[in-house]
Amino acid sequence: MNWIEPKTDWKYGDYFNAVDYNRIKNNLLYLHVKINELFPPETDLPDLGVDKVLTDYFYASEFNAFENELEAINNQAYGYDIGTKQTFYPLGKFIGYAERNRIESACLRLYKMIEQIETQTRRTIFRANGTDFVDSGEEE
Repeated sequence: MNWIEPKTDWKYGDYFNAVDYNRIKNNLLYLHVKINELFPPETDLPDLGVDKVLTDYFYASEFNAFENELEAINNQAYGYDIGTKQTFYPLGKFIGYAERNRIESACLRLYKMIEQIETQTRRTIFRANGTDFVDSGEEE
């Protein structure tokens, strides 16, 4: 599973389709796996369903699952202020552009945090016999 650059510039009138749905879903799954690696304890991979095709319908329960997973990932990792979690209802209002921006921007923020953590060099400093030693994480 690979990270896909999110769309963070949604505006009124932008059409939401299966490609957008799959990007959000798969980015959430990507983040879940990465957060589990970096911030134990591990949590079970959520069931966000299968990828959609252009003729599939979207359901409120799927967007609620996205909201729940985003909140769980954020709470496990850092607890950024990512806005207010929304709840969607069958035959209710469709997910709007502002909410899509919130979700995808929050995913991008978490991704950048993970990327920063993974690129940092691990160093452990300790003192032995009055001399400092640095473990750069490299094996000899």
